Amino acid sequence: MKRSVILLVLLNIIIFAYFQSADLSATSGHQALPEIQPEKLQILSDSQMQVLPTVSSPSGMEK
Repeated sequence: MKRSVILLVLLNIIIFAYFQSADLSATSGHQALPEIQPEKLQILSDSQMQVLPTVSSPSGMEK
C-alpha cells in the first residue's frame, strides 16, 4: 500500500513536470504585446472603415 502511494506521487510529479516544461517551451518564442493606451484609441466612422483594406480570413477560419 505504501509503495503504491509513493509510485502514484512520483507519477504525479513526473506528469506535472512534463506539462510545465511543455508550457514553457510553447511560450518561449512569443513576445509580450504592447500595453494598450486608451488615450490613443479612436472610434472610426463608417467612411474611415470603408477606406481600410480588407483582410481575407486564414483557411479553416471561414464560416
